[in-house]
Amino acid sequence: MLLASRQRQNRLLLQAKRASDEVEQFKLQLETVRYRTSQLREELSAANRQARLSRQLALLGQFTAGFLHEFNNPLAILASRTEVLLEERKHDAALCADLQQILKEARYMSKISGTLLQALRRERVEETFDPPMPGDALSEVMASLEPSAAKQGVRLTFEPAEVPRVNLPPHVLIEVARTLVVNALEALQGRENSYINVLLEPYHRPGASVILKVEDNGPGVPEGLREHLFEPFVSRSTNRERLGLGLFLAASLLDTYGGCIRFEPRESGGAKFIVELPLVRYDKGQPYHWSVKGISS
Repeated sequence: MLLASRQRQNRLLLQAKRASDEVEQFKLQLETVRYRTSQLREELSAANRQARLSRQLALLGQFTAGFLHEFNNPLAILASRTEVLLEERKHDAALCADLQQILKEARYMSKISGTLLQALRRERVEETFDPPMPGDALSEVMASLEPSAAKQGVRLTFEPAEVPRVNLPPHVLIEVARTLVVNALEALQGRENSYINVLLEPYHRPGASVILKVEDNGPGVPEGLREHLFEPFVSRSTNRERLGLGLFLAASLLDTYGGCIRFEPRESGGAKFIVELPLVRYDKGQPYHWSVKGISS
């Protein structure tokens, strides 16, 4: 009888052990289900955000198409009328200089408006353009923005370097550089001893990208915003009138032509944007454009 009691006790202990093991397994399974549920919620939330973003982009594209159509008509009239005035007033040198500047800006706006929709749709059409020298395009940007920087008390400097031509339209390079400098000026408002450095990285290795850097000693970019900087409707500016499309459009334009842009924080404070510009490599007359010394003639 004592033996039977011990056997029954051992069976009960074994059953209790098995039950305990099953409870632990159920707990592990429950934790796995909870973890997977949390993952699925995050994935669903990300999918919802992406869906909203896609809808925003679709609406933005539709709006831009209609806007550009209405915008280009009076712009074409403005350019045409300016050309007529240049011919009619060709003996007035001072007036002609102003008209030439107006015509230049009107043509620039026309090129940008024609490229914006292309960038929003992330598609590249067949086009012909003269690959620009980055130094020349950047000098033009600096000249146009230096008065604004001086008025704001910001030291704006440009460090050129010997680099090859790049494979994107001049107005795209100008627009990207202008966006970065204007954004930096916006970030530096009200700050003393502020500066913006625009520099081309010296070119050492044939076949590499041309590097443009724009850096400032402003407040920088909050860490939580950095991974979203190049998304639409995101801005590091506190100005509510800013739509947050500048960096998105710059990144889209560069992507269209095989370039890219990224952000890096500066150790001494502020922001640094690094732009990789696609290199012109081949030409009908010259199989390889660039040597260490420069453009082949």
